[in-house]
Amino acid sequence: MSDEVEDVKKWCDIALVMASIGSMDIEIEATRANVRAIRHRLVANSVALNARTLSSRRASRRVWAYPRFSHWFEDTLPNLGGQNLRQSFRVSRTTFKYLVAVCTPVMQRESTNMREAVSVQKGVAVALYKLCSSAEDRTLANLFDLRRSTVNTIYREFCDIVVEALEDQWVRMPAADEMTNHIREFYAVTGFPQAVGALDGCHFPVSPPKENAINYYNYKGW
Repeated sequence: MSDEVEDVKKWCDIALVMASIGSMDIEIEATRANVRAIRHRLVANSVALNARTLSSRRASRRVWAYPRFSHWFEDTLPNLGGQNLRQSFRVSRTTFKYLVAVCTPVMQRESTNMREAVSVQKGVAVALYKLCSSAEDRTLANLFDLRRSTVNTIYREFCDIVVEALEDQWVRMPAADEMTNHIREFYAVTGFPQAVGALDGCHFPVSPPKENAINYYNYKGW
């Protein structure tokens, strides 16, 4: 029964990751129009700035990457317990290792003389943290000791891998003969009766009581 419950937990974790990816894609599409408008307004200023920069003497690059000193992933995360890891990444340690195994064939990189490659474990952690917290690339770059462009590249690559490798396997409607088992397993994990699964959550504005009103704020701050 424990193996069966663990499989259900893994299924729920993967489903939440897939739902987060879909929700994040919608937010990205909604902001692209604003980004394009801002880019158009910046063109005029950037032309003059680029002309002045090209006319001046180009300074030689002294370092390949800007030094950063945050080692939360390397020093702190390994000492966290299973519950703390789930709070940080919304998945269990078993699911985290499973996602690392899925992503390794594509995300594995070789270190060079110029720089050390980002490990697959770290890449998966970056992507999961962004999905579960909606943190900005700048915040993740400081937290994981990476560049903002690297954070963005890792996140997009992880989402592509998860969708391509796991969507058909994990995101599907159960067959009629599987429905009873799914209802029983979902109830064993979540305590919700007569439910097959959960796709997403909805937030409804409420007027909380004055006493302990802070307990009613969601993760978005309202």
